[in-house]
Formats: sequence, structure tokens, C-alpha cells
Amino acid sequence: MSILGDYRVIELADERGQLAGSVLASLGAEVITVEPPGGSHSRTLGPFADDVVSPDSSLWHWSYNRGKKSVVLDLEEPDDRDKLLGLTDGADVVIEAYGPGVLDALGLSYEVMSERNPALIHLSISAFGDDGPKALWEATDLTIMASGGQMSLAGDLDRSPLR
Repeated sequence: MSILGDYRVIELADERGQLAGSVLASLGAEVITVEPPGGSHSRTLGPFADDVVSPDSSLWHWSYNRGKKSVVLDLEEPDDRDKLLGLTDGADVVIEAYGPGVLDALGLSYEVMSERNPALIHLSISAFGDDGPKALWEATDLTIMASGGQMSLAGDLDRSPLR
């Protein structure tokens, strides 16, 4: 028996949210990650096993998606949106990291999902929140580190930036 063995998680995330699903999978939850046609962007991130650049050899992808199931859905397609809603009907948690308004625009808002499954927990991961002055800022390592204060701990005062 595992601590989260009775839970099903639907993951709608890429690099920004895959760690959350990975932790839940390692604790025993059934995690189903939804990939777009062509695969998750994390499949393009190195390093690669045996230095073979391939969607199936990304060590990043392997590391953050171990223990998960995967399904390919094109959320631009109505039939695939219906399939996703079917998955969320039987889920306990949805993890999404698409950014503010993306799921709403697809007709897959929290309100739509929770109307079908009132007990559903919806975890939304975004760099700067869903609203407010920074909500639509790009989430790069530099903007995150600068906004969080870590940049003040890096570099030498007498040198120019390296990036």
C-alpha cells in the first residue's frame, strides 16, 4: 500500500508543473500526464541518453515523468477536450500549468471541470499568478530569479552579467 494509492491525478503541465506530478506519482498516486500531439516540450530538453537527441531519450523527461501514464490529446479538438473532461470526471486532482486564461479559452475552466466533478481539486501553477500586473509575464529562469531575489546572491559586483 502507498500513501496516495487511491488518488488519480490528471497533469496538464510541462516543465513548470511536472515536478508536482512526479512527487505525487512517487507517493503512489496514479498520475496521467496529457501530452500534445508531437509530445511534451520537455522531450526536447537535454541531456539525452547516449547523446542521442530524440523525444524518447530526454533524461529531463524521464526524470520528471517516471511512474506516470501518458495520453496524447489535442485540446484544440472538441473530441479530445471531451476525452479530457472524461478523465477529470474520475480524477481527484488536476494539475495545470498552461498560464492564465488558456484553459478558460478552451472551455476547460475550473468551473466546467468542477461542475462535472465537485470534489475535484484544481492546482494551477503559474509564475506570477492568474491576475495582477505580472500575470502575463514570461516565466524564464532570469525573471523568476530576479523577481524572487535570488539574483542578488549571484555574480560578482565588479563583472558584467554573463547572460
